[in-house]
Amino acid sequence: MLRSPEVTRAGGWQTMFGRAVRERRQDLELTLEEASTAIGISRSHLNLIELGKSTGISHDSAARTAAGIGCDGALLALLPAVDAGSSADQAVRSQDMRRAEFNKAVVAISASLLLDPERLIGTRSVDAAVLEDLESLTAEFARRQHHGRPETILGPVRAHLHHLLDLEGASVAPNLQPRLAHVTAETAAIAGWVAFRGQGDLVTAHAQLALGRQYAREAGDDALLAQLLAASSSFCSSIDIPRDGEIEGSPLALSMLRAAQRKAGSNSPSLQGWLAVRIAEEQALLGEARRARALLTRAEKSVPSGHGDGQVGLFIIWDQTRFPGWAGKALLLLGDPAAADLLEQALALTNAPHPRLGVLVDLTVARARRGDVDHAGALLVEATQLAVERGIDKFARWRLREGRAALPAAQQDAFDRHLQAIA
Repeated sequence: MLRSPEVTRAGGWQTMFGRAVRERRQDLELTLEEASTAIGISRSHLNLIELGKSTGISHDSAARTAAGIGCDGALLALLPAVDAGSSADQAVRSQDMRRAEFNKAVVAISASLLLDPERLIGTRSVDAAVLEDLESLTAEFARRQHHGRPETILGPVRAHLHHLLDLEGASVAPNLQPRLAHVTAETAAIAGWVAFRGQGDLVTAHAQLALGRQYAREAGDDALLAQLLAASSSFCSSIDIPRDGEIEGSPLALSMLRAAQRKAGSNSPSLQGWLAVRIAEEQALLGEARRARALLTRAEKSVPSGHGDGQVGLFIIWDQTRFPGWAGKALLLLGDPAAADLLEQALALTNAPHPRLGVLVDLTVARARRGDVDHAGALLVEATQLAVERGIDKFARWRLREGRAALPAAQQDAFDRHLQAIA
């Protein structure tokens, strides 16, 4: 007879499950306190789970633990079988199976990157000149990802990543190994980020940013790891991936951003400023208005006063042109009417396709809340045209649905007609 979820025995699967939970938490650089908050359990309970000593853990609570750290698909296979149950139970299992299939795809992509048979054919030598060329190519991809069409970047950057991974068995001087790990981390991150922002491909994005985190650790680059943690937080935040047009707070996203803040250290005020405004957005969603506003003030103080390019990291442009968009979004989440003015300012300053798309959708919501529904509808049509012109696919659909949900029924119908004409 199959085991009930309420009477599973200790040991066995719980030990394996606990080890997997700990490894996932450590990969995300989360403390026990942060991970337990994201899951919704006590720190001591999570500690017992990780040690395989939580004798009272049920199938359902184990599933909630896995989901709370954004790794339910991977860990569900470790849980014991349960009784057939009701149709509702079957629906839950069906969803669990889909999540497990999702994780299998992540593992398959990671394996294909790391175990490419072509890598086993011979070894090569990487000297300083070759490494400089590799770094220059990655730097060009990093620059182009802000403006280039995803379909023109993805193929070349993936080929570059494969080449870097092929060098794993090459002869590399010890003093050059951290640099090779660093450029591999950046390239994997760019490939994953473009797949996410351009195509909404979460499977590839998860796998390649995880690969990026691995190599960033090998390189010993905490600032880069901080950026990768912050980027990865987007995958579990409804700010970037609205659920059915609705956005709600994510304790896991907030915990990952705080872990990124720790890793960033105090040597980069601009990186800390960017992280502060990201945290402010998540805190606004969780109803922590006072903390969110305090972080906005801190972030504004970190904005450079000059007129340089503002590039402070792989994904970050932090200057006077970008702050109004981030701050406007945070105020929008707080329900502050001042958001619309900041977002108008951001729109006038923003040319890169992805940030401009986000500002257009946020301004749509802000204008709709002010009752300026015709203007709001026109902004959303402009966002749709931008997405079509720049080849931004599923990610744009998530955001456009969010903007559409803010419009009254009549404007929704008008937008739908425009959408059919554009498509």
